[in-house]
Amino acid sequence: MTPRDALEVLDIRDVEASTVGHIVATLKAAGRQHTLVVDQDAKGRQRVRGVFSATQIARQLGIAITTEAVARTFADIEASLGH
Repeated sequence: MTPRDALEVLDIRDVEASTVGHIVATLKAAGRQHTLVVDQDAKGRQRVRGVFSATQIARQLGIAITTEAVARTFADIEASLGH
């Protein structure tokens, strides 16, 4: 589980100006299979507007998309070595 304040999200305004290629590149660069899309209400609180899945995008395009997990902490490195 990822703590709420550590979640990496995409702003809906950025998504609206993006192509599918941009989304795939973002997922690959972050080493993530999924990412949330959010907007902000008038009080600055984030609301989830959607989610992107590399697997779903690949299925719909009929291509393979590989995102590599990127170790971000020593705990991530230790966990990967344990497998």
